[in-house]
Amino acid sequence: MLYLFVAIGGMCGAVSRHFLFSLLAEKSLRFPYSTFVVNIIGCFLMGVIVEIFAQKSHLPAEIKILLTTGFLGAFTTFSTFSLDIVELFNKSSVLSGLSYITLSVVCGVLSLYGAICLVRSLVA
Repeated sequence: MLYLFVAIGGMCGAVSRHFLFSLLAEKSLRFPYSTFVVNIIGCFLMGVIVEIFAQKSHLPAEIKILLTTGFLGAFTTFSTFSLDIVELFNKSSVLSGLSYITLSVVCGVLSLYGAICLVRSLVA
């Protein structure tokens, strides 16, 4: 049953992301404003949702799953990435948090670039 909540939230998150991207579409490619705004909104919402559920433990877990894993998971994974970092810092694992930031960004960019190069070499 939880998968249904994730699916519903995911559908709403994906549609919301597309809607915001459409509203914020920039003619200039100097800075990805649409992605930036979506990621910051997602982080803010993740903070609100996580803290509300921490303060109000009687709220249904299904709603938290719908909002975090479902909606925000489809809206932006950057919010989950940010939550992981804050949780590591809160556990006094600053080195782990900084390592996670560095490895995620560097490996993510290198992985994407490597995939582009691989596909180009196979197609060309």
